[in-house]
Amino acid sequence: MKRWWLIVLCSSLWLAGCTGAATPTPILHPQPALFTDRLGTAQDLIPTETEIAAAKTALGVKGFIGIVACNLSSEYHATVPRAAQALAHKLGLRIEVFDSETKADRQIAAIENFVSKGAPAIAICAIDPKVVEKAVKEAAGQGVYVLQYAGRDLAVNGIGISIEDADLGCAAGEIAADLIVKEKRGQALVVLLDYPSLPNVVERANQIEACLKQKAPGVKIVGRYLGGTPENGLTSLENALQAHPAIDVVVSINDAGAFGAIKALEAAGKDPQTTIVVGIDADAQAKDLIKQGKFFRGTVDTSPALTGEMVVNAVIKLLAGSTAPKNVRVPVAKITRDLLP
Repeated sequence: MKRWWLIVLCSSLWLAGCTGAATPTPILHPQPALFTDRLGTAQDLIPTETEIAAAKTALGVKGFIGIVACNLSSEYHATVPRAAQALAHKLGLRIEVFDSETKADRQIAAIENFVSKGAPAIAICAIDPKVVEKAVKEAAGQGVYVLQYAGRDLAVNGIGISIEDADLGCAAGEIAADLIVKEKRGQALVVLLDYPSLPNVVERANQIEACLKQKAPGVKIVGRYLGGTPENGLTSLENALQAHPAIDVVVSINDAGAFGAIKALEAAGKDPQTTIVVGIDADAQAKDLIKQGKFFRGTVDTSPALTGEMVVNAVIKLLAGSTAPKNVRVPVAKITRDLLP
């Protein structure tokens, strides 16, 4: 009988030992203090050496930061994670990137996979916030910091890093207005290319119009037409030129729509030296066209490289338990021929 109890006792101790080894006591890190009384800046996110060291400790040897990119095919969306990886490597941190291929449903599995692999922080570029909202909240519920770039709504326990659409629109409107005042004595027939199904882009278009009229009150805006893609820009400008042949300025909510508009302007025989096209995004193609001085005269830099660096800095702040802004504004910059090398 004693031998039987000894076997049971030893077995119990062995199981207890195994259980203890499989579930070590979690390491608790200080919680960050996120303030919401103002929009933060990139400067607010720059970490100290102490914070970097604390973040490294929190990550451990095998820890990593997960980035769920919208895609890796467009210049903006490829640049953000690439810049993040470059800074992380410099600081001795590791990043894993997932390419969503602009498919919202792929992002659910990406978030779940990063959580299962033990990522303490995930930054997401949400294609459709409603699709991934549940997965994001579940990740946050497990203690994973969720950050969002190119948006803020899903940064439930992390930091939202995004450009204000009003800033983008106003910058584009001011570029166009300055050119119109300088080259056309403040008079022009203007077409706006927008994308009415996306509320944030509507706000961008509203600010293009408001800031354009503020600096060049003599312009006449003949209408808003669907843009967003080269195909839409081409078709819309063809239609606009049929109704208003004297159009001499196009301002687009992005560069892609402007590329299509230029094709329509060329086909209509418009003078590339006196016809003004302004976009947003600072795509490489846009900057090349601006250098040529034909049609494309300005664009707005959306700062994707800086955004990637801000993502890394924000993660460091969170893992270090520091004080940081809940929402951060990404700065924009006007790009014209005078500002290009």
